[in-house]
Amino acid sequence: MNPISRRSVLRGAGAAAASLPLWSPSPASAAPEQERGGSRPAALDAVVFGDPASERAHHVTAELSDVISGGLGQPGRVLRPQEPASWWGGTVSFTLRVDPDKANYVTVKFWGDDVSPRADQDWRLQIFLDGDVLGWFDQGVVDNIDVIDLAPRLPGRFYCHTLPLPLSRTRGRRTLEIEIRAMGRIYPYGATPETYYYPMTTPSRGLYRAYTHTTPHFTPAAGDVFGEATPPGVRPNTDAARIAAVRARVLADQETLLYTKAPASFDGWAYITLLDGYYWPDSPAYRNPDALERVCQAIDGRYRAWRTDDRVLTASDQQWEGFGRVGLALTRAWDDLQDALDRDVVTGQVGLANLGFEAGGTTPAGWTVPGWAANGIHARDTTVTRGGKASLKIVSAGQNMLVTPASRSLVGPGELTYSVWVNTDGAARTPHVLVQFWNASGGYAGGSPDHFVTTGADGWQELTRTVPVPAGATEYELWLCNAAGETAWYDDVTITAPPPVAADPVPRRRAYRDMMLASREYWRQHQRHYTNQAQFTAIGIYECNRGLALLSPADAWPEERAKRWIYESLGMVPWRGPETPDGEATWRLGHDYHVASPKGLTRELGYVADYGEIAGMLVRMYEVVTGGKGGAPDERLRRRMVEMVKVRGWFRHPGEDADGHRGMRIETQIGWRNEPYPGDLVYVQRTDWDGHPLQAVAVLQDPALTGWAHQMVEDGQLAPQLDLFLSTSLYTRVGLNAFRFVSRDWPAFQRLRDSGARLPARWEAPDFVFTDETVACVAVKRGKELFYASLYWRARQAVNDLARVHLLTPQSERSATVRETSVFDRDPENVFIVQDWAAWDFAINDSGEVSTVPAGGPAYPGPKLHQAFAGEKQYLAPIPADVPDPAFGSTTVGVEKVLVGKAPFYVLEYAGYIVVMNTTTDQTFTWRPSCSARAADLRTGRRVTLGRPVRLGPQSTLVLYDPDAR
Repeated sequence: MNPISRRSVLRGAGAAAASLPLWSPSPASAAPEQERGGSRPAALDAVVFGDPASERAHHVTAELSDVISGGLGQPGRVLRPQEPASWWGGTVSFTLRVDPDKANYVTVKFWGDDVSPRADQDWRLQIFLDGDVLGWFDQGVVDNIDVIDLAPRLPGRFYCHTLPLPLSRTRGRRTLEIEIRAMGRIYPYGATPETYYYPMTTPSRGLYRAYTHTTPHFTPAAGDVFGEATPPGVRPNTDAARIAAVRARVLADQETLLYTKAPASFDGWAYITLLDGYYWPDSPAYRNPDALERVCQAIDGRYRAWRTDDRVLTASDQQWEGFGRVGLALTRAWDDLQDALDRDVVTGQVGLANLGFEAGGTTPAGWTVPGWAANGIHARDTTVTRGGKASLKIVSAGQNMLVTPASRSLVGPGELTYSVWVNTDGAARTPHVLVQFWNASGGYAGGSPDHFVTTGADGWQELTRTVPVPAGATEYELWLCNAAGETAWYDDVTITAPPPVAADPVPRRRAYRDMMLASREYWRQHQRHYTNQAQFTAIGIYECNRGLALLSPADAWPEERAKRWIYESLGMVPWRGPETPDGEATWRLGHDYHVASPKGLTRELGYVADYGEIAGMLVRMYEVVTGGKGGAPDERLRRRMVEMVKVRGWFRHPGEDADGHRGMRIETQIGWRNEPYPGDLVYVQRTDWDGHPLQAVAVLQDPALTGWAHQMVEDGQLAPQLDLFLSTSLYTRVGLNAFRFVSRDWPAFQRLRDSGARLPARWEAPDFVFTDETVACVAVKRGKELFYASLYWRARQAVNDLARVHLLTPQSERSATVRETSVFDRDPENVFIVQDWAAWDFAINDSGEVSTVPAGGPAYPGPKLHQAFAGEKQYLAPIPADVPDPAFGSTTVGVEKVLVGKAPFYVLEYAGYIVVMNTTTDQTFTWRPSCSARAADLRTGRRVTLGRPVRLGPQSTLVLYDPDAR
């Protein structure tokens, strides 16, 4: 077979087949030569930091750096912060040999037990070449040489990270000056330099060795110590104590929402938490009509805020969901909300809470003592009661002791009647009750006369009175008072007050209809294209439509039309894109684009780690479709959701917690955006703001998922994943998550039998090969070795011929960005030139919306830096003819584009693994192996026949292992 050029391989778009010859790429093609014949690839050069002889030989110079005796007693260096603290820290520079003709790499060795002392001290280390930055500070295709994290990367052992060196910097040279600079924290969601870059305040992770080499993977020299793995232990089970603490938090939240916090201040998570409490027997809100009224008052508050500011629809709570939770509340409690829905929208809180003092701890919930009247003590007393289980006890210390509600109630004109039961010793003279009023400006409007107890009457007596509401009064409080060192108990308060009067009253049914209709109509025209964002948009649209079907059927779509948004967000049907105002699909990414792969992985610009963990959203979708008023079973939907949760199981690898206990971690090294290294300890589902480890297990009740969850419990790793529930992070959002864990999912999990299934990537599990050609990633288990790779790696503007790999054994860990070969028809008119940027290698594409962050990222501290890769030319991959614009209308240089960075065909070689992938849906490629005779197909175990072409049809991948290439 005659060799053919790369340009000729795909000449003629849509050809049924293409042929790929055996290439011997030049350095400019970015494919490295592999050493064959059983030789073990070695480093060209290495510097040992902290070793005087090695540092002299490699011309090491350092600023703000200390030599250390670090992991396993090995010498190394740390880089210190500046004084005063700055984003930039210390530096170390050195000279290493490079090959003048081949592609070169640089690798740095780190100690796996080094961790950041706090979550906001995740310092970074960046490589510079001849003073220019190698790669980008954040989320670049070539990124930091290290980012430290709270969790240990590889306890008790060293690990390595590898980056490619630009051919333009090594061609014709035999040595290269390399520098590593320490940097502070980057908060990736900061929109300004002040909120993006944070100063470095403690020393960096230790640096131990730096290597140069020409093969992506090399074998360290004899005597290069990496440590020995200690078999991890099992974490003691502390589930009961942690769950008890979470339960206490949940009950406290319920009391706060029912009695203390003003409903108008509730966000969507808060009012759904209280609404769910209405149906939970352990909640003080259980079947309490006040809870339903407070939920409606909370929605009233959102309505009023929205009528004042349109941005409440698009920029509050979880913005892409809009007012979906209004519809969710209606579907969950439709029959029970009818009385509350018949009222008008209120402008504040109506009614006082906890009038029987039943809820609370040492003091009653919802009642407080003004600072100027704190002359004694008040307590919730369960030993003296008139009705129920508690009363309010007030003890004066000599002067007036006053207890008032934590918030005022609205009131209208007319008369207010109160009744308060008071218990004294018969001699008390000072216990009394009164009502105080305020106007709309907060000014004092008047009060009722003091109503004292009858002296000489011991036991319970009723103080009741009807008082006129002063002219202009709009709010009131009830005051309970003692003085002169006396003690009294108060209980069973009732108040009948005239309702507030609005100048232009709005019925709740009309207001809520307007909210849901506006939300559905806005977000159907602003649909997102990344999977998790598309799902937030879809569930909000669906929730609003379900609410409209109950509240205003004439405005509701047919169920099939609304449910299609859910199906689209799961990749079950093609993504139509935002709709036009008249309801037409825009098909912005063509008629065959799906936002999730056929195998169930979420779809963005490559494999997605943390943002791909969408089990919590899947459960929410399933429950809103199948539950509540008008819900119906959907087995097809459930099967797809189970598939999407289970596919994440390939991307759980063995790891250890900070104390050396065994666990399973998310594979994040090959994740393309905002990933921590290492990934979190996760089995079925990651704990995040909206989901927890047992949510999908409890609801979807799939046997495999149930088994994986039992593996987590066996490992003692459930309790640590509940820590978020006890934090103050995004309090109401996390509170809703904690509520459903305690009230529903934990009890449901306890009823599920262990199926015996366990995660597939355990060291003792059978080998496997998983590939996803749509996302262009692989997960491979070969004995006690795991290999992960993303072939479509941060290719935002064009094909970059770079892949991300992660290789793990019980003993070692290597991660790297390495060169690969791609095949497609390169159009010289359709190219991207790498920009001279340092922070980012891209501009944000916010689904076509204008981003406030400049192209290339927020301006960094210090002088202008130059990019070592600047000026390199990349070619755009062919895209379907019906995709109008992969940039969604943006003309910003460097903007992220969909599809143009994923090549039709890839060949990746690393550490003996050979991955040959056809990502297309309509083409066949022929590949001729160039490996040794010992190479084997890891799916079938069969040896490769040298010289025999291999045909790869659409959406197929061949994964080989060649021991002679190791």
